[in-house]
Amino acid sequence: MLESILKKFGRVVLGLIILMLCGVFILQFGGPQAEGCNTEVAKPAAEVYGEGISRPEFKAAYLLAGGDRFPEELAKQQKLEEMVLYGLIERKLLAKKARELGHTTTEDDVMRGLTEDGIVHLSVSVNAGPYLPPSGPQRFDFKDKDGKFSATNLKNFINYRLHRSVSEFARTQIEETLAQSMRENVASNVVVSADEVWEAYVREKENVVLRYVRYSPVYYRQQLKLDDAELGEWTAAHQAEVDAEYEKQKHRYTGLEKQVRARHILIKVDSAADEATKAEKRAQIDALLARAQKGEDFATLAREHSEDVGSGKQGGDLGFNQRGRMVKPFDDAQFALQVGQLSEVVESTFGFHIIKVDAIREGDVPVDEAKRELAEGLYQTGRSNELAEQAANALQAELKAGKPMEQVETELGGGTTAEGEGAPETDPLAPQVRDTRAFGREDTPIPGPFDSMPLVAEAFRLSEAAPLPDKPIKLGEDWFVYRLGSRTRAEREAFTESEQERLRGVLVGRKQREALINYVRTLVREAQDKKQILVDTSLLDGSTSIAAGES
Repeated sequence: MLESILKKFGRVVLGLIILMLCGVFILQFGGPQAEGCNTEVAKPAAEVYGEGISRPEFKAAYLLAGGDRFPEELAKQQKLEEMVLYGLIERKLLAKKARELGHTTTEDDVMRGLTEDGIVHLSVSVNAGPYLPPSGPQRFDFKDKDGKFSATNLKNFINYRLHRSVSEFARTQIEETLAQSMRENVASNVVVSADEVWEAYVREKENVVLRYVRYSPVYYRQQLKLDDAELGEWTAAHQAEVDAEYEKQKHRYTGLEKQVRARHILIKVDSAADEATKAEKRAQIDALLARAQKGEDFATLAREHSEDVGSGKQGGDLGFNQRGRMVKPFDDAQFALQVGQLSEVVESTFGFHIIKVDAIREGDVPVDEAKRELAEGLYQTGRSNELAEQAANALQAELKAGKPMEQVETELGGGTTAEGEGAPETDPLAPQVRDTRAFGREDTPIPGPFDSMPLVAEAFRLSEAAPLPDKPIKLGEDWFVYRLGSRTRAEREAFTESEQERLRGVLVGRKQREALINYVRTLVREAQDKKQILVDTSLLDGSTSIAAGES
């Protein structure tokens, strides 16, 4: 009996609180934050079908979204101000549509949600990124130290946190509630079929492992030994291409600062190496310097002994570089040399170097010299692409003829080949057999500056009975030869009810999100086509201090 009386008493008290909030607070606490006292009201932040969104309303929404607490760089990156303002525009459109469909709500409904659950509704654009709060109900704590709802805490939140009067806040929350009812209406129409759930399960559980060899033109470019006769023949056959490239690039050959074309031999030394190791490495470089000083071909020495994998294969050639492109000790040494001159041993953060300067240029480069350099680059690019593709096709043919990938792995030596005096090849771009991780239909099996989805699609067409594709695949500039390593399939027996419910929930949430985005974008396009959305974009260029809570 006593419990029943207390419950009835609680409902009476709650009703009185709501009446106080909707009536007394408007008079007692509206204060200078009310729209009627704010001179900015006449200049709306935006208009939707003739209804304005005031600047104070925009600023309050920004604060409600926690904008003043966002790190400045993140707020800019995520376009927080824009997402809040366009969220309010979308809210207007959704609320308008809700009213057309007969949805209603009142200040009592809004205040009841506040007093019972601390629910405040918020709108952020459907285009917002993942770091911004989503639209919809947000829970706030308006309780006092005894855990009871505090009208004073709510009033302070509205007046001093959001800089709004209670009546202004209630009106915007009515709009928010109507917009939310429309979001829920759109979401309620989403249906997920049993087939969709099974397909999602297959995508999640099925995975593939590939064995592959990568053929990179960069690697083959490193192997090219430029033949003057071959380059001349190629240039004559491609003169128009060279001339066109010069027209595009000639700005790179006029008014140049001093540039040096140098070769180097590098013996690497780890920065944490002990003195004995450094002494051993120094002895190596000293011996190479002595050989170079006696007249041995520098390019050959670099090709055989330099530990700079990239330039070593090119005889240590670093091309033309202006001052500041290399680490300072190296830079100082190369710019102090004359053409044909050898440096002493130079120590940098990479280790020990010997440097030889091949050429120096400054000002305007003669046209013939510039065109020869461009022809060299075009030739090397084209030839290295041809070599990579030819090598990929050759391996593909061998695999089709029955050659096992294990034999290929042995022949490639895991990407290591004997070079020079038996030093192992350590170039990570060298062709070698690798295994992908187990990947699904939406994963990236091979990292790189390319889209690997075509490879994923082809991989899932392979089977144990047909593990080899018809031809290599090109991703970016690289060629890949691959075959099925293993494949895990989804089993119906493991497709339990709990798995089905879990995936159904994921799919429903995803489809509801997609449906809402599409619906809102349709409303926005319709309004834009009718010229019924006007936005004061000056609010989004940093000219206002929203985060500071100005009003």
